[in-house]
Amino acid sequence: MKIFVFLCFLMLVSACGESDCNNVKQAFYPDEYNLIVGESNIDNSWIKITGYDPITNKKSNIMVHNNWIVDYNEVETGDTIMKREGNLELVIHKKDTIIRHDWYCRGKAYK
Repeated sequence: MKIFVFLCFLMLVSACGESDCNNVKQAFYPDEYNLIVGESNIDNSWIKITGYDPITNKKSNIMVHNNWIVDYNEVETGDTIMKREGNLELVIHKKDTIIRHDWYCRGKAYK
């Protein structure tokens, strides 16, 4: 009986493997962002930003996992956050600088 339970446990654990980076990209990152920052709350896990779309002037927000490793003090009010559909790069336009972040999966930059 113990062997049967142990084998069932091993089968369950092996079925729960890590997902492939291509699958993660396709499932979670087809989004497009173009947002002038009003408020930002960034930590190691999440990017939460509220602001407005500069083209439509409509209020908007984003909340995504921080797979770009954006630092909490990197984004300020008035900056523009951009990410194009089908492109994993996240771009922060500041007054005098453009900061580009690659998307990370399993600790490595993924393009």
